[in-house]
Amino acid sequence: MDHLFCPLTVPPEEAIRHFRAKGYHVGFDWRDTAAALHVRSFTVAKAARLDVLTAIRAAVDRSIADGAGYRAFRQRLEPELVRLGWWGQKIETDPETGKERVVQLGSPRRLRTIWRTNLRTAYAHGRWGRIQRLRGEMPYLRYVAVEDERTRPEHRAWHGVVLPIDDVWWDTHYPPNGWNCRCTVMQLSRAAMKRHGYQVTGSRPPFSSSGDKVPWRNKRTGQVHQVPRGIDPGWSHNVGKVRLERDAADALIGKIDRAPDDLARAAVGNPWDTPEFARHLTGASDADWPVAVLDGAVLAAIRGTSRTVRLSGYTARHLVERREGQEFSAADYARVQRILDTGEVFRSADRRAIGFIEEGGRLWRAVLKSTQDGSETYLATLHRAQPDDLIRARERAVRRIR
Repeated sequence: MDHLFCPLTVPPEEAIRHFRAKGYHVGFDWRDTAAALHVRSFTVAKAARLDVLTAIRAAVDRSIADGAGYRAFRQRLEPELVRLGWWGQKIETDPETGKERVVQLGSPRRLRTIWRTNLRTAYAHGRWGRIQRLRGEMPYLRYVAVEDERTRPEHRAWHGVVLPIDDVWWDTHYPPNGWNCRCTVMQLSRAAMKRHGYQVTGSRPPFSSSGDKVPWRNKRTGQVHQVPRGIDPGWSHNVGKVRLERDAADALIGKIDRAPDDLARAAVGNPWDTPEFARHLTGASDADWPVAVLDGAVLAAIRGTSRTVRLSGYTARHLVERREGQEFSAADYARVQRILDTGEVFRSADRRAIGFIEEGGRLWRAVLKSTQDGSETYLATLHRAQPDDLIRARERAVRRIR
């Protein structure tokens, strides 16, 4: 097939799927949130209430789905934020310092930034998925900048860079590359490259060597990061390569453990139908994926200190292997939270929590265990069970938790 290039737009479903799979987390300042968590979770700086986050998220979701512009987004959202009291300047306590500060909550300018950032990153993620599906026929990407007076000099210098899809340059320079960045990419076949006289960029693109990085100090944490010149701090990552790797997973789990109950559950999100969670189920990642949140009763019964239920890559792979040929989907992991909330849950002699629930005429069993020091809680197994399994659990339990 002789393609010229991959269209820059992607079906809204791909962007919506990525956006809806995100969990929530709260950050007082955008610098409090690791870049990988921005991709994995929905957050708005200084929006510390779930009702505010939910309202903003619903408005963004609708914009992605119906393609409405910023004006419609603002008209729908601004009255709701005013009603919720999240508008204008207010005095808030910075949880990092414990000091009170005058902060800007909702405003037309902030809404525009929220709208642009979330739509552009959602579509960039969806576009990357399409790029991967077509990479066999169209193995090259060309950087495309909007060449006008608002374009950053570095982004203008990158316009026309052509590299293979798997070049590491795209790990840091796949757009958007900053706040309000309008850059995108064009996907090319070999025939299109030849027809238009494009050549693979021979030397490293401008501002791309180790010497073209500039130090940036995060005043919130004191850490100094080397940021590629021309890319805003917090944006030097490929939003299409969403991977819940170890550092990002630990940061997210830490936020879940510290968050209020409603935000903790919301932070887990709904990742079940995403390619990232499917990848995790193959054991390709050594990170721990959060799949549920414990309440105080279960946490105390197993003597744990972390209420986040983790699914390790190792366990995920082995659970898939054991179920070969059985009817089971990634979405079944959503049952873990339902088992904990509404099922029968027991504590065993070895401090495990064993829960059962009947859904759709089938009995399901989940087993959770904490590490020796109680600092981590893992899902040990999730599978269909028989009535005899529930009878034995009742007989052998040290006590019933719920």
